[in-house]
Amino acid sequence: MAGLRNVPAISRGGNVKLVPLLLMFCVATPALAQSKQEIVYWPASTLGGYSGTLKGRQTAKQTSSASEILSDLGNHKFEILRRDGSGAGELHQNWTDIFIVQGGEATILYGGSIEDGRDTGNGEIRGPKHVGGQSQKVGAGDVLVMPPGVAHQTIVEPGKMFFVLIVKVRREAK
Repeated sequence: MAGLRNVPAISRGGNVKLVPLLLMFCVATPALAQSKQEIVYWPASTLGGYSGTLKGRQTAKQTSSASEILSDLGNHKFEILRRDGSGAGELHQNWTDIFIVQGGEATILYGGSIEDGRDTGNGEIRGPKHVGGQSQKVGAGDVLVMPPGVAHQTIVEPGKMFFVLIVKVRREAK
């Protein structure tokens, strides 16, 4: 379910006077252009069901991870991710990642730097691995906030899996 929304319809006749008022409202509130005004709800059972779906995608593509953007609301996104192996090193210059662990476990390496990091576009730095810094073990129910500009990598031990809802929040322009 992408979201619930209640938007009044404007008919051709009776509500013509509202159009200039609505246009003025939209021009006066640029924040609306950055974030859609929606109620978003995913029951725990729906989120939990993604683990099997993503595992199926991993098997079909012969990869150790799969993800899906559940909702993109402009200045924040919701992504569901399953890893059955470690990820590469990464750094997001424009996004905060909020990890809400749904299942499994992993060790998140953070701080330090990305070995042989390359900018893949839009401030996303990727490299084969994270070096230096610290580590934090996470498991079901844990929440971890990764600020913009912090190098990190997810390590999943062999035979384990990591299933997480990630809320990505865009850094405000200064």
